[in-house]
Amino acid sequence: MKNIPGLGGNTFRKKGFFIALYSCLGVVAVLALVVTIANRPPNQEFAYESPNPQEETHPVGADQVETYLAGADEEAWFRPRQQAPQPEPTPSPPPGPPPEPRQPVPPAQPPQPPPEQQTEPTTEPPPEPTPPPTPTTEYVPAPTTFTPFSEGDYMAWPVYGETVMPFSAHALIYDPTLDQFRTNDNLRIAAEEGAPVRAGAYGRVIAVGRNMRQGNYVTIDHGNGWVATYGQLMENLLVSEGDIVSSGQVIGGVGQPSIFGSANGTHVHLRIERDDVPINPYYVLAARNTY
Repeated sequence: MKNIPGLGGNTFRKKGFFIALYSCLGVVAVLALVVTIANRPPNQEFAYESPNPQEETHPVGADQVETYLAGADEEAWFRPRQQAPQPEPTPSPPPGPPPEPRQPVPPAQPPQPPPEQQTEPTTEPPPEPTPPPTPTTEYVPAPTTFTPFSEGDYMAWPVYGETVMPFSAHALIYDPTLDQFRTNDNLRIAAEEGAPVRAGAYGRVIAVGRNMRQGNYVTIDHGNGWVATYGQLMENLLVSEGDIVSSGQVIGGVGQPSIFGSANGTHVHLRIERDDVPINPYYVLAARNTY
């Protein structure tokens, strides 16, 4: 090492010696610590742990220790500790006789009348069963209602045949039986004797009879002021006054003509009225061969 101008060379040489010495001492101390730790038993711990970590410890001063020992009996620390006397158990009373079982209380009896007022029960015979009603056969009358004929409806033809004398309420036509011209308020339809005659619509029979003009006839009220009369029939008619007839129902058969229709041969006399006024049957009769 070169000498620095202004400083002595001996001074640096002394400092370097001490630095080297201290370094060696530090290395030795570290090696000693490592050897100590390596040779320590496995369960040995450096720090002491309190058996009760939750217990707080406070440093006690010398004045406190002296004061406690001055007022306490030092021999008391070496005497055995006496236990507090236990109270003597109270003897339980001797068991008495068992309680008597409770007797059941009988139910209250209703008050009985005096002996002189008691009456013997009377036994009444059971009522006789009512016999079921005997079914009686009653007469069921025929229906009293029907579907009335209305404007725009059509009636069935009573028979199928040719017209031997048309309806003519205002113009004069020739009548071969009377051999004269006159008005005619009915329609005459040719048919064989015994041919069935049918009602034109639903209605109620209001008249059954015979006269010189119409022969045997049946008059039917079809409702709403419409009335039809079927004449020149056989004597054995199939309906009676008050009967309800349906459309197309046979009411009788074609018979021999009366004295006022003999020239027309066997035929059906058909007269239709509305509110007592004769109308042309062609207006309400349906097409031919249709009921």
